[in-house]
Amino acid sequence: MNLLETAVEAARAGGAKLIEGLDRPKEVVQKTERSNIVTWADEASQAAVFEVLSRRHPDHELMGEEGSGGTVGGPYTWIVDPLDGTSNYARGLSPWGVSVAVRETNGPLMAGVIYNPLTEEIYTTAAGVATGLGCGDTTSIDKAVIATGLQNDDPAVIREHVLRMEQLYLHCRGVRAIGCPAFAMAWIAAGKIDGFVEKGATYAWDIAAATLLIEQSGGMVTDFDGNPPNLGRGLANVVASNAAIHADLLEIVNMRRA
Repeated sequence: MNLLETAVEAARAGGAKLIEGLDRPKEVVQKTERSNIVTWADEASQAAVFEVLSRRHPDHELMGEEGSGGTVGGPYTWIVDPLDGTSNYARGLSPWGVSVAVRETNGPLMAGVIYNPLTEEIYTTAAGVATGLGCGDTTSIDKAVIATGLQNDDPAVIREHVLRMEQLYLHCRGVRAIGCPAFAMAWIAAGKIDGFVEKGATYAWDIAAATLLIEQSGGMVTDFDGNPPNLGRGLANVVASNAAIHADLLEIVNMRRA
């Protein structure tokens, strides 16, 4: 079984647990911050995803939002968000779903899946394979619709986010808070929105599958310095967009434009 087929199977297994969780108490628990929560479904979904990955590729490393597993230092590393958009899920909002990506350990992304089991909206991508999608044709930043968000309790980070929001509203057509980075980025690849920006809140599991999807659909994903985003441990501050507006978007979110 190839890597993309494994990713799809794993995402669907996790998605089944998310659907199961809709009919039972959410068991919401606050994690490290007021804005950061976990539910029964996050952990059940990750266990289901990891079971598929471990069975198919026992020598691979597993890195998930709710913990790690597999073989440390294996040839490939799976990057899993078992429930992206947990707050949406817990409140009966959308979107939310499973994000599964795989990369060569310390190397390039190879495949990814973003899946909403409630709506059956699914995006799949593999290195070197056309997605059949295309980032939008917006070429002027003042016509762009940009998604953003924040999940951080630090007053300084919140203050900076508010200033960034001001710049986006001053220079773009509109700003949306979607509450699910994986789908916000997938919608860039699908041409539904033009960009996504988040600082001090996202991690590799939020963005890995969507990064490959955007790149394979003609868009760009960087950190705030214009470098490749962090797909290892720690924060993965991200600026994603179609290629035509990326330089302008970087200028705006770094608040270098009056």
